[in-house]
Amino acid sequence: MAGQLDSLLKKVAKQVVSDLGSSLDTTITYIKKGVSSYNIDTGEEISVDTNFSDIKAPVEFIRSEEEGDQEMREAKVYITPDQIGNNQPTLNDEVKLTFAGSIRTGQITSIDTKQGGQTYLFTLLVRF
Repeated sequence: MAGQLDSLLKKVAKQVVSDLGSSLDTTITYIKKGVSSYNIDTGEEISVDTNFSDIKAPVEFIRSEEEGDQEMREAKVYITPDQIGNNQPTLNDEVKLTFAGSIRTGQITSIDTKQGGQTYLFTLLVRF
């Protein structure tokens, strides 16, 4: 019974995120940060990141305020595991949002994972 409930919740979450994301005129790019390594010969740190582009995801702006000469925005971004290659988000990952005609890179400050026997929804709090 629990497995059927998980499957149903996963299907519903995927459909809701798809429907709400498709109704917006914006997309996000999710950047999964890779494992860093250090090249002794060149003295460079190398990290191979994976980009998941053109994700239609619901974005809910929850706060916008001025900090000095800049404006700081926080938003909730709702994504399903399949949109990011079934990866678990981390605070090191990044979200790029096309907003007001420009691309903004956001820092993930909080991750809320909805799951039972399987993960079906991530709510990311992102600072732009």
